[in-house]
Amino acid sequence: MKKFVTVKYQIDSDKIKCPFTVVMVSDLHNVVFGEKTIQLLKKIGEIAPDFLVIAGDLVLGKPEASLKEPEEFLKQALKIAPVFYAPGNHEQRMKLYPQTYGKAYIGYEKRIQRMGVKLLENRTEIIQIKGQDVAVTGLELPYEYYLKRKQKTLEKRELTRLLGKPKKDCFQILLAHTPKYGKTYLEWGGNLIFSGHYHGGMVRLPFFGGVVSPDLRLFPRFSHGKFTQEDRHLIVGAGLGEHTIPLRIFNPRELVVVCCTPKDGQEKGKTK
Repeated sequence: MKKFVTVKYQIDSDKIKCPFTVVMVSDLHNVVFGEKTIQLLKKIGEIAPDFLVIAGDLVLGKPEASLKEPEEFLKQALKIAPVFYAPGNHEQRMKLYPQTYGKAYIGYEKRIQRMGVKLLENRTEIIQIKGQDVAVTGLELPYEYYLKRKQKTLEKRELTRLLGKPKKDCFQILLAHTPKYGKTYLEWGGNLIFSGHYHGGMVRLPFFGGVVSPDLRLFPRFSHGKFTQEDRHLIVGAGLGEHTIPLRIFNPRELVVVCCTPKDGQEKGKTK
């Protein structure tokens, strides 16, 4: 049976009044951990997060791939916590090219939304956690930003055109599948940004980090881990699955947990 590790981070912010916990899943690619992914779901249940975010590529974008596995995972995950889901490049290509991948993905999107999954395609949902509002925004980049033959740049003004401006009156989370544009995400102004896509760089070397990205860039800057700029944090997960080249060296599959706390270490009206 495939295995994964749990990686925990803690961030603080003056926009947080009471602590809360977020679990991030990315790049599952139809990989299962035990029957119906029971081991992964069991771990998420033990963590008991306030909500769960999907930073893209829950599905495997291949013509022969099934959508039953990701749909079943979401169905069970919703029994644990609310789920917010931003698409990755695998979801996007299945939707954009039905002549190649069939029309099943459109039905998948409709069914998971009927279940209660919040699908965020360049839009924002506000969730109330322990009496405080938290904004969760999902980015759906034009597919050309993923193409290997085109090395596009993403400017802050283009990101703002797609998403609007970040919320200033509450804690702002951004789900942005590819970390390639991490510098722009941090400039945009979200308090906490989740990315995946790079699978940790596939091979990780001491002092150098991830070796190669899916768009064939060597030693990409944002391959894995936590990156901070003032009061903004980008967390890049190594993902839970793989595809095409199933290679991981010194780079375990991981489930990401983030504990979000008030900046001064005090809950409003309480002393720790």
